[in-house]
Amino acid sequence: MHPSDENKTTFMAEFVIYCYKVMPFDLKNLGATYQRLMDRILAPLLEQNVQAYVDDMVITSLEKDQHIAELEELFGPKEKYNLKFNSEKCVFGVEAGKFLDFLLIERGIEANPDKCDAIIGMRSLANVKEV
Repeated sequence: MHPSDENKTTFMAEFVIYCYKVMPFDLKNLGATYQRLMDRILAPLLEQNVQAYVDDMVITSLEKDQHIAELEELFGPKEKYNLKFNSEKCVFGVEAGKFLDFLLIERGIEANPDKCDAIIGMRSLANVKEV
């Protein structure tokens, strides 16, 4: 959080006033602010094979060597901006996987069949009131 904005996040406990030094997750515009930050930090990489949505990132590569080089490029901004990766969410070198509930496969991005089943299984509306 920018130091000049810290006073906008003040709160009181007992007889002491506190303010956040980092952005709390319950702020209303946190998602948009964080996305703008990631877009700015990853700008050179987003033009290549990197996609980022808030705190989720994926690197798509055709060759293993290319993938390793792109990972190394991603770790540059990580160190520069002191970003931290959640090791439980990190997966490296997979040929297919899920990203934002879509399937990333060799052919590209496909809809997740689990999500499609709910729509396919819906019954048709019977009358105007149900619409």
